[in-house]
Amino acid sequence: MEEKTYQTPCGTIHYWTNVSHSDEITLVFLPGLTADHRLFDKQIQYFENRYNVIVWDAPAHASSWPFRFDFDLFDK
Repeated sequence: MEEKTYQTPCGTIHYWTNVSHSDEITLVFLPGLTADHRLFDKQIQYFENRYNVIVWDAPAHASSWPFRFDFDLFDK
């Protein structure tokens, strides 16, 4: 898995990918509230050599902390 980041005006979102099978299905793992990407360690270990895999830390969770929720950005 390769860690990547996506920069937003409110903070950085961290995500991990293993996209090496362009003709295969991509599995996206989305941990729920209060969890982070480690929740799926066993599943990723099993699937990453069979499918493309993407998992993230949602804004304000684990590696994607700190994250500023600035709702004024939506008013523009």
